[in-house]
Amino acid sequence: MPYRDEFFSNFYLRCTPRSALNDPFELRPSNKYMFDHRLDIHAQLEMTPETEVSEELFDFNCGFLKRAFKKMGISSFSETYDNLLMWSHYADNHRGIVVAFDTTHDFFKEDGSKSRQLGRVHYRKDRMKAIPQKLQNGFHMADNTRIYFEKSDEWIYEKEHRLLNDLYQADATLCTPEYYDKQLRHKYPGYQPEAVSDKLVSITDIGDKYYDASDPDVICMLQVPPECILSVICGTNMPDEQKEIVRLHAQFLGYSYYEAVPDSDEYKLNFVQPE
Repeated sequence: MPYRDEFFSNFYLRCTPRSALNDPFELRPSNKYMFDHRLDIHAQLEMTPETEVSEELFDFNCGFLKRAFKKMGISSFSETYDNLLMWSHYADNHRGIVVAFDTTHDFFKEDGSKSRQLGRVHYRKDRMKAIPQKLQNGFHMADNTRIYFEKSDEWIYEKEHRLLNDLYQADATLCTPEYYDKQLRHKYPGYQPEAVSDKLVSITDIGDKYYDASDPDVICMLQVPPECILSVICGTNMPDEQKEIVRLHAQFLGYSYYEAVPDSDEYKLNFVQPE
């Protein structure tokens, strides 16, 4: 990720809604998938024949699926720390950092409400056309979560794992002042949001959550427990003064510190621990 000194004090990672992801196909199932979803609803209703089947019920359930896509956010991780494209695309052209996490920590485990789930992305040439099935209580039922973990195989270099989280269960919620003035100020007369930067204000303590968390101007953050951080790597183009700040943070918090150095002969990075 790009270097953010505040990460080492608040440990916030963005939980990104569909509208702010860089792939326009994310969480937008094919028409065939949605049709298959309707058939699956019909099959489940046949197991409970006392339930009346109607077009309104189909439309409601399909609408529910679409609303679920808007409600869930994604925090993206990678298996790799040495891919040159990843360093360029996501770490500010090698001026940023890579943080390694211990994914056996409870933070990454699915909670009881099923609002959080960690999974590996599956890369495929064609869009998913049918709902995958899993065996449940003797019946084949739809596994609707698979669509969250499917991407075109052109993204395979990312080796992505993603953490799904309910956007409205985020640890902190921020928005642009423009979004607050236009969408929220009239709903909260007398409330003055706290400015957290020159571009963002906090709306974390708004209890009724009338904001639209799927809007790209709303920033939902997850707080990572610092004890699940294993190491941090500074990019080769990162200024020395920023590297020193990160090194001191690592020393204080007790995780490993590395710096990326271009190899003398190969197109690869080496990672060294400065003395």
